[in-house]
Amino acid sequence: MIKIDDMQIPAERYEDIKEAREALKKDEIIVKDNEGIIWIVDNENYPKIEGFGYDRIDPSPSTDES
Repeated sequence: MIKIDDMQIPAERYEDIKEAREALKKDEIIVKDNEGIIWIVDNENYPKIEGFGYDRIDPSPSTDES
């Protein structure tokens, strides 16, 4: 769960990008917060957190995110 002010956004936290890519499901995206923590959130919830320092991560393993 991502908590921002009064909002609680359903999300799953992951230790690394590879683990998140393996768990990714349809209609979900991978994001990284400003502390470098990796999360999976629903597509519809991303606009709610984007302005708080959450960046979308490319789900394809061909891109190195380290």
